[in-house]
Parts: sequence; structure tokens; C-alpha cells
Amino acid sequence: MKCTYPVRLIGFFMFLLITTTVQAAVLDTIQAQTFDKSSDNYEPNIDAYKNSELWGDWSMPIGDPKASSVLNPAGDITYGVKNIEDYDLNTAWVGKKGIGDYLEFTFNFPENTAYAGAYQFYGICNVFNGYCKSLKIWQANSRVKLLKVYYNNTPICYVLLKNTWQFQFFDIGKYFINRRDHKYMNAPYEIKEGDVLKFEIVSVYKGSKYKDVAISEFLCEGAGN
Repeated sequence: MKCTYPVRLIGFFMFLLITTTVQAAVLDTIQAQTFDKSSDNYEPNIDAYKNSELWGDWSMPIGDPKASSVLNPAGDITYGVKNIEDYDLNTAWVGKKGIGDYLEFTFNFPENTAYAGAYQFYGICNVFNGYCKSLKIWQANSRVKLLKVYYNNTPICYVLLKNTWQFQFFDIGKYFINRRDHKYMNAPYEIKEGDVLKFEIVSVYKGSKYKDVAISEFLCEGAGN
């Protein structure tokens, strides 16, 4: 009697490969945007963003943040996950791995507040990509290029960030029912308290000196600080 185990194993691995390939193929890639130079919200340099209150006025924390890893402190400088929601470009979250590291946000809005109500996440994320303490430090450290987005561990899309210290934003609202504005009512998901949004680093823009991958701010559009 012939042994069919090798054939079965090959078939199984082919199935996994096809499934993974199809899953990757059907995921949209959302492109991040920056403000045009003609916009009142555009700033010509990092210091101008540090002194500007505009981006902070319409940015708020997405939820309770968690990071897959955190780089060890360098003296008094720390790289914890809270740095992404402190409205301070002098700080940044830096993980230990880079590719494969991720940020998670657990939604903690009150039960009597509908998704996309006041002070709630409704899909637009605001980001300062890289270590935006200064142009020199930003150039030296690596930045995020591609993120894979998960909702409760289900992959929903990719996000392609720009290789810039400029304020940038992207919109994943189309994946979630928005009852406040009666938008995307046929969306596949509806956010509830305790749900988790995860952003996994898939690829990076390499820094001129360090492999460390940094994010200074990762917030969402809403009531500001």
C-alpha cells in the first residue's frame, strides 16, 4: 500500500499558501495623506508643528494603547506606548523588533455612547511617523511604511504611510458602521466597547543611522486635548 502522507502534506501546505495569498489579495491598501502647502494646517518644519495647537485640537486617543514591545530606556529618555498620545513630538514609541511589532487600541467609550458619537473614534487616524524630535533625529531613525490593520484579530486592510515628518492622516471608517452620521451602514463591522484595533508593522523606511522604528503620535480625529 502506497504512503499518501507526503501527498497530503503537500496538498495541505498548498491550501495554506493559496488561502494566505487570497487573503492578502483581497485586502485594500489605504493611502495616508498630508496637507497641501496651500492649506492653513500645513507647517514648513517640525518646530512649527511643535508650536501649533491645530492638530492637537482635533486629535484624541483612539483607546487604551498597548505595544508588542518597547525599546529599553536610554538614560532619562523612554520609549513607552503612552508617547503616541501625549501631544508631544519630542517623544516617541519605539519597539524592539520593528517589522512585526504592533500597536493595539482597546475601545473604552461609555456603553451609553454610540460608536462615532462625540469623543469617539470614527475612522480617521492622525499620525506623526518617525521620531519627530528634530529633523536630524527623524532622519537617523527608521519610520513605518506599511501597516496591516486588524479588528479583533481579523485582518481588514493595509495602510501605506508616507515617509515624512509632516502630519499625516488616513481613513478606515468605511469598515465600520457609523450610526451617528448614518454612514457605512452596510459596513462589515460595528465597534463595541472592549473591541481591539491592531496596527502591525509590515515594512519600514530605513533610517540613516538606526534600525529602530519610531512613531511620535498615533491618534484619531475627534475632540482634542
